[in-house]
Amino acid sequence: MNLTSLLIILIVFIIFFSISFMIQDTKYRISYYMILALLFLASLNIYLSIVYYIQLRNTPGVQGKIGQKGPKGIKGNKGKCSFTEKCGIDDARKKILSSANQMYNIDIKCIDNPTLKNCNDNQDILDQARPINKQINMLEKIAYSTTMSEKDFMDKLNVCLNDSNSCMDESDF
Repeated sequence: MNLTSLLIILIVFIIFFSISFMIQDTKYRISYYMILALLFLASLNIYLSIVYYIQLRNTPGVQGKIGQKGPKGIKGNKGKCSFTEKCGIDDARKKILSSANQMYNIDIKCIDNPTLKNCNDNQDILDQARPINKQINMLEKIAYSTTMSEKDFMDKLNVCLNDSNSCMDESDF
């Protein structure tokens, strides 16, 4: 309680005490003091309620016990990338081509462009490179728009390149 509030209360008390001298009958004077006492208690109650509310309204409560873990929810819709400024994997075509080169032992240039003159000389390499090239083009589109981490994408890529029937379109990613 600050000094201003204390002075206001003191002035109000002096005024009410002065009024009591004007009452001549003792029964009325006792009734007057009882009414003043009840008024004082009600005012004090209102004042304290407001003060405690102001103090406690922003105070956090006592932390309770952690409850049981609930069931896993349904899988949500695919969203936008939230951890990086742009989606996709940087330099994805080069990474996909190098993985395909390691798996099939075909020159990267032939996998990237099967219509090159060097690739047309050997029919076996050409027959292998064309479907791989189609698969790589599809994987490149997926890589530039995926929300997967690079590691997860490369793991899935290796499965796709090993078995071209396992990843026929973008929905398999």
